[in-house]
Amino acid sequence: MIKDKIRDIIREEIIEQQQTEELPVFEIPEIEIEYPQLEQYGDYSSSVPLKLAAVLQRDPIEIGDQLVKGIRQRVEGNKIIEKVELASPGFINFYLKSSWLSEAMQMIIKKGEQYGKSNSGHRKKIQVEFISANPTGPLHVGNGRGAFLGDTLANILNHIGYQVEREYYVNDIGKQVDILGESVLRRYLQHKGISVPYPEHCYKGDYIKDLAKSFVLRNYTLNSIQKFDEIKEKTKLTVLKKMLKQIKDFLENKLNIKHDIWFSEQSLIDSGKFEKIISQLKEKGHTFEKDGALWFKSTEFGDDKDRVLIKSDGSPTYFATDVAHHVVNYETNSKKINILGADHHGEIPRLKAALKALGYEDRLDVIFVQFVRLIEGGYEVKMSKRSGAFITLEELVEEVGVDVVRFFFLMYTVSTHMDFDLSLARKKSSKNPVFYVQYAHARICSIMEKLKKEEGSLKKVKTGLEHPSELILAKELIKLPDLLEEISQSYEVHRLPFYSIEIAKKFHEFYAQCKVIDEGNINEGRLELIRAAQITLQNVLSLMKVTAPRKM
Repeated sequence: MIKDKIRDIIREEIIEQQQTEELPVFEIPEIEIEYPQLEQYGDYSSSVPLKLAAVLQRDPIEIGDQLVKGIRQRVEGNKIIEKVELASPGFINFYLKSSWLSEAMQMIIKKGEQYGKSNSGHRKKIQVEFISANPTGPLHVGNGRGAFLGDTLANILNHIGYQVEREYYVNDIGKQVDILGESVLRRYLQHKGISVPYPEHCYKGDYIKDLAKSFVLRNYTLNSIQKFDEIKEKTKLTVLKKMLKQIKDFLENKLNIKHDIWFSEQSLIDSGKFEKIISQLKEKGHTFEKDGALWFKSTEFGDDKDRVLIKSDGSPTYFATDVAHHVVNYETNSKKINILGADHHGEIPRLKAALKALGYEDRLDVIFVQFVRLIEGGYEVKMSKRSGAFITLEELVEEVGVDVVRFFFLMYTVSTHMDFDLSLARKKSSKNPVFYVQYAHARICSIMEKLKKEEGSLKKVKTGLEHPSELILAKELIKLPDLLEEISQSYEVHRLPFYSIEIAKKFHEFYAQCKVIDEGNINEGRLELIRAAQITLQNVLSLMKVTAPRKM
């Protein structure tokens, strides 16, 4: 990774100058390496002189000049760095050698689908929990943001050397699943001609009727509803299995998302793990009883009020089972990443407080996903034309295709609300970003296919990368390893689709100005460049699970 190499060069120079007493001894701050916005300022840049100026109370230009002199000697003969310059108000700018860029393209070709992979994760176990929607209905459009974010982030983490476990936490106890069972049972009895009311609290939607029609109630007399409460629990368990199967089949068959673990909330109770963990909180003195309920002293850990663990009727709160769930996760993973809707924001402080009370260090990172609106012709689309109810994720995928849905959801930073433009999503033109990227990949494949057919009649000419558009494209392609490493730390997955757009843009600009075949000659340098571009684009699309078509 180029950024790491430059970072090491700067750090080594600072350490050497500290050892020779040209600089005093101090803790070296984080050395940030950025891409300059203007080409005149090089290919990579560091503001470390500005940081050191604050520490040393000296002029940043003076510090920068001192560092640059040493760095220039350090990179003399370096095959990657062409030159190092100092720029006001205190930036050290690095320029790459064009000869090395040609070698880098050959390296990308040699690595192929392995390009971008690393072992920086050192096989550490990390769990990504995502979607985890209540199994009380089909996945809605909002679930899509967390679904594609979690799946792509897991792909990236796996790509750079982590052992990744994908988890779907199934909330299969509590009031909502009770209502699901009751709703289906009432619709089933109505379907069988038995007059039963359908209260307001029951779930609406055709999916309830569909579940009821597929439901078979055995060994019960249907001419009476006296056994309604007795059979409601049996109905709930059967319906829950059906609903989970539908969700799982949709994720795996339509979205290509496969979870390693479907973790049941009920299993925490059945296994005794929940009781054991609550007992640990009691033994540590972090609970108290009030009004017949068991409470956690969360105010002692910075929460604004204490929280109920066990309700007065003896049933656990969602908070309590969530604590137990995370403790179980911690037993097998060094870190957990939880992707949640923004409406869950208030739950995390109390969860982290309970984990701290149990003696666990903070190993939980939470990504909050903001809401989605579907927009058509400038107006929000709230209802499905087909069902008259909320629009499901499956309906959206059927409408515009899974590639488009994936790419569009991934394009937006999840910390902001998203407007999904249906009109743009349907377009098969360069205005549609996923089409634009896929077309670039298909165009490269078409060029390479043509070259393969004509190869025997063409003369190969060995050249380096010299034209500005060649160099610009090559410099973009070498960014992938650094980008994946940065996303693994920041979780800013939206940078990946934008990177693919940037590659496509720079390829189109290159191809408009440079010929790969000219007067019967194949320019080998340019051939290697477009082959490297094809590999990089394919690898990026693969990480997003967006198809990379060879023809369009």
